[in-house]
Order: sequence, then C-alpha cells, then structure tokens
Amino acid sequence: MLRDLQHSFSDAIFSSGDAAATSIVSGKLSAAGRLAIYRHNVFANLRGALREIFPVIERIVGAAFFQHAADQFIRDTPSTSGDLNQFGREWPAFLAAYPHAQELPYLADVARLEWAWHECFHAADAPMFDINRLAAIDAADHGALIFTLHPALRLLSSDYPLMHIWRINQPGYVGEMIVDWDQAGEHLLVRRDTGADGAIGVVIESLSPAGWRFLDALKDRCALEIAAADALAIDENFDLQNFLISSVQSGIVTDVETEKPGVESPPDSNGCE
Repeated sequence: MLRDLQHSFSDAIFSSGDAAATSIVSGKLSAAGRLAIYRHNVFANLRGALREIFPVIERIVGAAFFQHAADQFIRDTPSTSGDLNQFGREWPAFLAAYPHAQELPYLADVARLEWAWHECFHAADAPMFDINRLAAIDAADHGALIFTLHPALRLLSSDYPLMHIWRINQPGYVGEMIVDWDQAGEHLLVRRDTGADGAIGVVIESLSPAGWRFLDALKDRCALEIAAADALAIDENFDLQNFLISSVQSGIVTDVETEKPGVESPPDSNGCE
C-alpha cells in the first residue's frame, strides 16, 4: 500500500500527472495545487544542482536552453540518491543524444569535464606515496608493479579543444575568445590540488598522448611494464622515468603493489583488470 502510494506520488511529480492528488488532503489549496508546488520545488532543487555542477554548459547554451534541457533530463533520469552531489552523472550522455544540442557536438565532452571536476572535488583523499615501499621491492620485480592512482583524479580525452573551451567560459577570463576548431583533440588530467594558501581546488592539465595512455593503463591496474609499453608505442621518446617520478611527487600515484604470486591474468587482459 505504502509502496504503491510512493510510486504513484513519484510518477505524479515527474510526469506532471495528478493521479496521486486523490491521496493528498486538500485545504486552502487543492490537492492538485499542493502537488504542483511540490513538483515545482523538486524540479527547482534538481535544476539548481545541475547549474552548480555544470556552469560552463549553462554559459555556452544560455539559461533558457539549459532549463529546458534540465527539465527534460530530470523527467528522464530522476534522482535516485538523497545526496544532490550524486545527481548529474548521466547528463553528458543525455546531452550527446539531446536533439536540440546536435549542432554543438562538443557539448557532451564539456559536460564530461565538468562532471570530472565535480567528482574530483568530492572524492576521497589518500595518503602520499611511501617511497620506502618501492625501495624495498627487488628491481627484478619492477615490471610487475601495479601503481594506484589518487581517487580524486580523472582522465579525459576529447576530439575538441576542450581546455580552451573551458577556459574562455570561466568567470573573469581575459584573452583570446576564438576557438580553433581545427586544433587537434586533447588528453586531460583532472585532479584535486591544495594551493599554497591551503585552499582545496581542482586543476585541469593537458597531457601528452603517451603520458595520458600511461596513466590510463595504470588506472586500469595494468602492470608497469605493460603501461610503459603502451606509452612507448605512442611515443618512443616518452620519458617514462621522469614522468613516473613527477606523478609520485605530485600525488597522482599514491601506492604500489606487486601482482599476487601464482595468480595469472586472463589471456586477453594484457595483464590488466
């Protein structure tokens, strides 16, 4: 009985129906009127959450377009969590398929970047890399090492000049506004960072294709020798040693372990999970 009532109420909120109104006590306002107020508040809260997470998208398309798209997204993908920080994960995929956004093919990638920024800001923390653990591992076993990346880190690749699109849509930006659409795509690292003043923020960095592939392989828990081979296949001059040292020092890499003895990777896994 309660479950059916809850489903009926939820359907009424997101489908604009009023079937649930028969279960709402009327007063100075009709049951349908009370339901409409609740619906308005739900949509306003969810729309506000999307605006907080995706300000660049709203700046690109304008407030009216954003609200129309957000309302459709809210109907198609109702929130399933009491934490508004979790709402919006499917927004990039929604924009990729949204009929009114097809003339802006880069829009979904911008949304992916904003969601990555949001996830990095709210992700768990991790201790700095303990260099003593690496020193204790025999050099002969280094190829089998599996490095762990910081949980507040995301990797994105795009066919569009995503970094410049992001920058020109930041508050207070002063500089070249023209986007060179012939520019090659980008490989980006998004990670949380603590500034000199102790303030926590998120930084976006461009990576070389080889550096991006190396970290992407580590993210998939590939062994070091496999990740290195992937990167060197892209750029034979890739400076693996310095890149790995820099990743450790900046907190990108936070831990290391060896493959468990006696456990073989599936033949098609390339040594990765």
